[in-house]
Amino acid sequence: MSGKCMAAVDIGTNSCRLLVADQKGKSISPVLKRLRVTRIGEGAAKQGLLGERPMERTITALREYSALIKEFQVAQLHVVATDAVRQAANAAFFLEQVREETGFAVDVISGGEEARLNYIGACQMVAAEGTGVVVDIGGGSTEFTFSIRDEGLNCCSIPLGAVRLTEEPCLLSEILDTAKEILNRLKKLSCPALIGVGGTITSLATVDQALEVYEAERVQGYFLTRNAVERIMFSLAAKNNEERKSVPGLQPERADIIIAGTTILWSILTYLGASGITVSDADLLHGIILEML
Repeated sequence: MSGKCMAAVDIGTNSCRLLVADQKGKSISPVLKRLRVTRIGEGAAKQGLLGERPMERTITALREYSALIKEFQVAQLHVVATDAVRQAANAAFFLEQVREETGFAVDVISGGEEARLNYIGACQMVAAEGTGVVVDIGGGSTEFTFSIRDEGLNCCSIPLGAVRLTEEPCLLSEILDTAKEILNRLKKLSCPALIGVGGTITSLATVDQALEVYEAERVQGYFLTRNAVERIMFSLAAKNNEERKSVPGLQPERADIIIAGTTILWSILTYLGASGITVSDADLLHGIILEML
């Protein structure tokens, strides 16, 4: 390698991800992608603490990523942590363990910063900047980012995510009560183009296409209709956890949280009266690397 690669790592509530990329003009070209379902947020919403096993799983994945980053002679690196670490009372202990085990200095970013970086990454890849509304359903939270003339970029985060809603189920009325303030703002935008990022939404795109193997080029730009989301939601809800693991296009590790994530997306699309959402494989990690350019 040339030693000019850049890398970004995201320690998310459900998964830990790595992207290594080269600069390609004003854009980037992915060289390597890795995702490990480490579930750092498992039990964290109830306990207020990161669990011992989830921390161990995450550090194991980060050790693997550290070796890959050295192998690719990465010139610039930015490691971030999002909702689960942001909320945990023992976050400082975890971050020190990560530093000792991997050498990574982790930046715990706010929900607003997470949304902003998602917006940069997603809009750059689907050319919707200025009109796009980026929706990111994560493990612990959901972020909405959109641009308003004379106001600039608006970033909003709500405490609803696929892992959190699975661990703490609530009624549809409670989901909408949490989200309706931001959704009412989105309703006032003229012709908003919804762009979806994150594991829940990309998984639904693969399930809708019955992709046995994840294909980024078939996920990127895919229009996921509200009718498809509703059909998949009821189909998955009628299956038990083991049956969901064999659904084409669905990662077995996501089988237990996919219904919650799908319910959040269906609620958003239905409340907004949207016909669907354009899926982007590019997200936070792309945004982090684009910021380095």
